Amino acid sequence: MSRRETITADIVQILKAADDPRFGLVSREPFDVTQLSRQQFPAVYVTTADETRRDLTIRGKSGLREGRMEIVLTGWVNGAEVDRMRNDLIERVEEALDDDRTRDAVAYSTQVTEIAVDTNIVAPYGSVQITVEVVYNFQRGQS
Repeated sequence: MSRRETITADIVQILKAADDPRFGLVSREPFDVTQLSRQQFPAVYVTTADETRRDLTIRGKSGLREGRMEIVLTGWVNGAEVDRMRNDLIERVEEALDDDRTRDAVAYSTQVTEIAVDTNIVAPYGSVQITVEVVYNFQRGQS
């Protein structure tokens, strides 16, 4: 499994295990938010996004590289206090990811770098996109 996939799978696992309170649904597959039951909220869709890479050493096929990958978490809430619920979701995501910023020693750093609230969603739903940057190293040919 690639480091990208290992890191993303770790984030999904961490979010699925989070509590106080727990996430109703954490998925790597897109879903129709209008088809979810109330028990499946808050819901989070996890997807990998852009990545920048650079050489750390120049050794042909065995050189060391650094990857700065973005993972986008789209969070959904459903209820009467959408703004408060979105803020709670953001805080819970960040706290869960901060417990192990190395993603089980696969990465050097994990941090939330951007939060974008979608204000065009019709109540009772609310949505927020949380961009997470993960920095990791890998041997060339072994991403």
